[in-house]
Amino acid sequence: MKKIVFILSIVLGVISHSKASTRSDVKIIEASEDIRYLSQKIAKEYLYLYYNPSKINLKNKLTENMKNLEKSIQEIAINTQNDDSKNILNFLTYTNEEIQVLLNQEVSNDKSILILDYSETFVEAANSIQSLHQYEFSDEEKMLMHLKELEYLLERVNKYYIASILNLNKISNQQHMRNALAKVETILKIIKEYPYPKKIKKERSKILKYWKSNKRFLNISTELSVPNLLLLFTKNFRKSIKELELHHKQNQ
Repeated sequence: MKKIVFILSIVLGVISHSKASTRSDVKIIEASEDIRYLSQKIAKEYLYLYYNPSKINLKNKLTENMKNLEKSIQEIAINTQNDDSKNILNFLTYTNEEIQVLLNQEVSNDKSILILDYSETFVEAANSIQSLHQYEFSDEEKMLMHLKELEYLLERVNKYYIASILNLNKISNQQHMRNALAKVETILKIIKEYPYPKKIKKERSKILKYWKSNKRFLNISTELSVPNLLLLFTKNFRKSIKELELHHKQNQ
């Protein structure tokens, strides 16, 4: 009997540890997604500030998003026991400090290029951390991840759009933008086919409508620069994405 109790205690301990690991992995994956998104958002806002230095509100947004980025890095540090993840986090912390130094200086062409490079570093690092923390998603969670990816891609498209306007590695940036646009189309197809209830279908229709408008302006970007208009479209786009995200969170 004692032997059975001993074995049972070991099994229950393993199950408990497994559940804890799963919760930690979920938090790490979510924080990694936030890092990907924020890295693009920060780079985009910096480039918009370079495009229009008089916009004080952009400086405030940059400060806020840098704080959020640091929180996401800390969230992973708290939840991971993986040595590779910790090493990546050390590098991200250093990179984060380097960006902070740049943000305290006057915006310039060279610094804009550096910020673009740093934003890609964060994406690669976040992807690597995610690959080290596997988790089996439910159908609702998969859709939630698609929507998170969509938010990230939105910022990425806008980042490369403004970079092209500023003539920063224009050919390379336009190619990156086209790649991001193709990924957006793939995700929107998945969203379009998902069986949402009637109320949520209205928000989905708004997303498809906003994207159609966004694409139109992006396609004429070589002839007409409309970055401020795209900012407005992106803001409205994200509101509808958040409604869909809420739906999936409530149905997990």
